[in-house]
Parts: sequence; structure tokens; C-alpha cells
Amino acid sequence: MPTYGWKIDSCNFGEGTGICGPRGGLRVPNGTGERFELYDDDENLCAVGRITGDFDGFEPLDDFGIGYYGCTQIKYRDGWL
Repeated sequence: MPTYGWKIDSCNFGEGTGICGPRGGLRVPNGTGERFELYDDDENLCAVGRITGDFDGFEPLDDFGIGYYGCTQIKYRDGWL
């Protein structure tokens, strides 16, 4: 069972807001978690979300951003990963 969870709070394409993952992962209650931003290879912001639990940082990109939006980069408060 995953020891982290993420939630998409907003997206620039109208689809995807409210999607949570991974399946069986932790819930991300409103107002909690660390903010992340998903970007495509042209550095266009695609989605903003939050992650909580035991994570390395790339999970939202690997679990969702690459396949759903074609994202290639993720950014946290401290910068790009």
C-alpha cells in the first residue's frame, strides 16, 4: 500500500481538478500537504496540487502528470526536481 497521496487542486486544461492518487494511497485533506506544480517540456504550467506522506517528490509526475498531461517537470517550493 502506498505511503503517500496527492491531489490535483487546479489545472489549466479544465480536466483533472480533484483527481487523487495513487490508488490505495493516503487522503490529502483540504489545507494540508506540500504544494507542487506540474509543467510540460515548454515550461507551461499544467496543474497544481498537494502531496502528503512519505514521498521522494516525483510521484505526482510519475503517477499522473506524464501520462495525463504530458508533463516532464515538477516544481516544489524549493525549486525544480
